[in-house]
Amino acid sequence: MDGPDDRRDGDAQVLSASANNSTAQQDLEAAKKDFDIPPATALELLYLNIEMLVKLAEDQGLPVDRNSVSLSGSRRDSISSGEVTPIRVTELHCSPAGYVGAGHDFVQQSVLSKRFVSKREPPINMKDYLQRLHRYCPMSTAVYIAASVYITRMAVVEKVVSVNSRNMHRLVLASLRVAMKSLEDLSYPHRRVARVGGVSEGELSKLEISFCFLADFELRVDLQMLVDQVKYLERSIGIEKDCS
Repeated sequence: MDGPDDRRDGDAQVLSASANNSTAQQDLEAAKKDFDIPPATALELLYLNIEMLVKLAEDQGLPVDRNSVSLSGSRRDSISSGEVTPIRVTELHCSPAGYVGAGHDFVQQSVLSKRFVSKREPPINMKDYLQRLHRYCPMSTAVYIAASVYITRMAVVEKVVSVNSRNMHRLVLASLRVAMKSLEDLSYPHRRVARVGGVSEGELSKLEISFCFLADFELRVDLQMLVDQVKYLERSIGIEKDCS
């Protein structure tokens, strides 16, 4: 039979757990309030983030393909075009169980990043491209911000790709498609997204696969991550505006 001290300890634990739950709930509600922005605003934040990442790559003097490597023979020829590169799924493991060295991963990342490079700079600018996607395949605020999280992580944190005028359209298309599938219960038909995005269905599939491997399949985002991304973009954009 429990004594008075045991009951007091039990009551204290219950009160502590209740207080923690209350604090967590308050934090969640505050995060939801911070994230209460319309999809159009989230789309604009995604666009501005892409513009900042392009400028960052230009300021750092990064080449169109920052992971370009010297390859010989047919292998070099096979990855020279971002539009027709045949990539087998078996080649896309970023973190193999039997790790054989950083050079191997570097070559794989180079092949993956080339997947997004167009032969020529697309005739449509990024803002119009995003507006086209939003018009014919409107997505949620969470999807737009999650896409921004993915690309920021790849370009700024992991540094596996640099964003530029020749790869940004495909990176954005793939990031939105992956975010849509990760966060939403329903998504648009593959054919529709490919047509609106200006690629073939097969090419869209390859872009999705390559994007997931470049991200090392770290695709989970929660509410706090989305809120943090919005705050980061708002601060960065504010700094950009102050400097301009």
